[in-house]
Amino acid sequence: MTDERGRIPDLMKIGALPSDLLQDTDTEVLDPVVNTDDFARFVLSNKGFLHSFSKITLSVDNGGEGTFPVNIGVHSLVRRCALRIGTTVVAEIDDFNHWMGYKSMFIDNDINLERETYLSSRQIALKLDYNDTVGGLSNINASSLSLKTRLYPAVDAAGTAATTGSLPELRTGNKPVFSISVADLFPFLRFNQLPLYMIDQQVSIELHFQSAESLKRCVHVKTVETTGTLFTIDQAQTKFIADYIYYDGDMMEQYRNQNQMMNWTYNDYRLNKRSFTHTQLALNNVMDIGGAGRLVNKIICGLEKVVAAPDSSMINSYESVAPGLNGNNNGLFTTNLVYNDNRLYPIDRTNSAIHFHDLVQAEQNMPQISRQMFNKEGGSLSAAYEYMNYAPSSSTEGLNGRFHYIAYRLNRNERVNSRGVQLELKYTDMAAGTYTHRTWLELVKTATLSNGKFATEFA
Repeated sequence: MTDERGRIPDLMKIGALPSDLLQDTDTEVLDPVVNTDDFARFVLSNKGFLHSFSKITLSVDNGGEGTFPVNIGVHSLVRRCALRIGTTVVAEIDDFNHWMGYKSMFIDNDINLERETYLSSRQIALKLDYNDTVGGLSNINASSLSLKTRLYPAVDAAGTAATTGSLPELRTGNKPVFSISVADLFPFLRFNQLPLYMIDQQVSIELHFQSAESLKRCVHVKTVETTGTLFTIDQAQTKFIADYIYYDGDMMEQYRNQNQMMNWTYNDYRLNKRSFTHTQLALNNVMDIGGAGRLVNKIICGLEKVVAAPDSSMINSYESVAPGLNGNNNGLFTTNLVYNDNRLYPIDRTNSAIHFHDLVQAEQNMPQISRQMFNKEGGSLSAAYEYMNYAPSSSTEGLNGRFHYIAYRLNRNERVNSRGVQLELKYTDMAAGTYTHRTWLELVKTATLSNGKFATEFA
């Protein structure tokens, strides 16, 4: 008798399947069981495999002619997300919208321009601005960078100030509907299709929305609208578009019988957040950021400058600010990590090029940003082309030095001892004010699905 077990592919893993395997998809549009301006909960049907790129649609129903922040788009609405199976929290991310300020850096410019602009309102797609005429030759010298998405000169042909704007389909006054992928909400699902039909517990997704009063939902049009506009969520457009995947014949039942107990390992994220003044940042700070007894793969940090009107900026408050300038000299950011009684780097990191190198090595991907966007160096951002009257070259309302995220890859593959991880940092020449420092720890978790029951624990 032939053993059929070896012929059944791993249906959970995203990737290639046998060409003769018949696959069917059922799409279901779910309304939230709880739906307010602050919170939404969706309950999924326990059928098929949940496609990892199922979408949650969101919109705002007033607020004039604003847009969502250009770097993260509609993700600015979600402050916290959680995936629950029964009473178990499988995955969650706090300050999710700020987290997406980091993750969105790694999306290719062309993908943002051609797809994400219309799916999620993410618009960071840089282009070269060519001089019209240089030495009698046209369009051969590029002097600056600007965004490809509907930017206008600060002055018109007659030399008078021109009104700049965004694409009409992105303006909140036109009530566009954008979407968030569940793979973005929960990185655990990016590589695994959840076998809902094998789970006997309730599966739910919870979204805690950023408050309207925080002014962190959208960006208003400078000089046309005033700050303080409250953008409320259009609850009628809050939907979950769930794609359930099915396979032909007895394949799914055979897969269930073959996998009575399933185990897998994934990453989850824990947030450590605290406030500093600019004088405190200038000191040698040593912070305990957690991770005791856990397996920690990497750590990501961002620094937000707290302002009264965050909606008066192209990217709102979803930033990580670089050190300031002292005349023509850049300030310095000095850092290191200490865990298991050892320092991550033998010598403290100070050079901005090394910081960028560490970021690339930690993520194994290249951020799609310019040198000036990372650390206020190079002077490449355009001052002549604006977005809704905001200058990209500005460090307060534009993109200058506002993508200075720092990442650390823990390279010894060790469990962190009971002292946890200590982060050392020092910023010089920071503008006066209050700052919020965020640290996300990427922790290793394991999950078990046994006879329809789901359980998780830290590795």
